[in-house]
Amino acid sequence: MKRALLLVKDSDKAKETARYISNLLRKKGVMVSLALNRGKGTLPLRDKDLMVVIGGDGTFLAGARIASRFGVPVVGVNEGRFGFLTEIEKEEAEEAFEAILTGRVKPQRRMMISSYLLRNSKKRRLGTFLNDVVVSKSAISRIMEVEVFADGKFMVHVHGDGVIVSTPTGSTAYSLSAGGPILMPESRALLVVPVCSHTLSNRPVVLPAHNTVVLRHLSGTGSCFLTMDGQVGMDLKRGDLIEVRASKRVCKIFTHPYKDFFEILRNKLGWG
Repeated sequence: MKRALLLVKDSDKAKETARYISNLLRKKGVMVSLALNRGKGTLPLRDKDLMVVIGGDGTFLAGARIASRFGVPVVGVNEGRFGFLTEIEKEEAEEAFEAILTGRVKPQRRMMISSYLLRNSKKRRLGTFLNDVVVSKSAISRIMEVEVFADGKFMVHVHGDGVIVSTPTGSTAYSLSAGGPILMPESRALLVVPVCSHTLSNRPVVLPAHNTVVLRHLSGTGSCFLTMDGQVGMDLKRGDLIEVRASKRVCKIFTHPYKDFFEILRNKLGWG
C-alpha cells in the first residue's frame, strides 16, 4: 500500500489525531492526502490503496459508501463515542498499521444492501448502504403502519414506531438498540427488526441474504420517514414501497489486528 486517503471528522481532536496518523504513515513510506468529512461531494479515491477514517461510526459509514464503489479497503481510528466500526484507538495505531501495511492481516468483505423506492409504478434506486434501511414515524405520538414482505410473501403487519432492515454489520447499530440480535459481521443475512411494535408477539427475523424485503408504507403522507445508514433520508407517501436487497458490492474493512469481535463487544457494551 503506497497511497492513502485520510477522511477526518470535522473536530479539533480528530484533526489532531489525523496529523499523528499522517506522520506515522509517511514514515512507513505511504503517500497521504487528507479530506474533512462534511457530508458533501466525492473523494479522490481512484488512485488510492487505503482509506483511513478518523472519527466515529458516522464518519466511517460516509466513507465506506464511497470507498466501496472503488473497491478501496477502509480502516477506522476511533475519535467518536462507541466506535463499533472505528475499532482502533490512537494509542494502538502504530502497531495496527504495521500489521496492515505489511500484509499480516486481510480485510473482511462486508455485505452491503441496496434500496429502491417504488412510487406511482416508477422504481428509483436510492443507493447502497453498509448498515441499515429504516422506515420510521415522523409525527410525534403517532403509530405508523408498515406491511413487510419477504421474497413476495407477506410476513407481518407492523403497528409501531417503524421497521429496520439491517446488514450483519448494522446489527450493532440501531437494530441492537431496538432489541435485535447481534450477527457476526462477516455473515450474509438480512435482519428485519420492528421498532416499538404495539403487537408484543412481533419479533426480529433473520432472513437469508438472497431474500428481497419490501416495506409498504400504509400511514398518512408526511407521517413516515425513510433513513439509510442514519445519514440519507426522505419523506414517504402513503402506498410507497421500499425494496431492500443484498448488493453485489461489498465493503472491504480492516478490523482490529489483535482484538477479535467478541473482545470489542465486551469493551463497547460493558459485558462481564
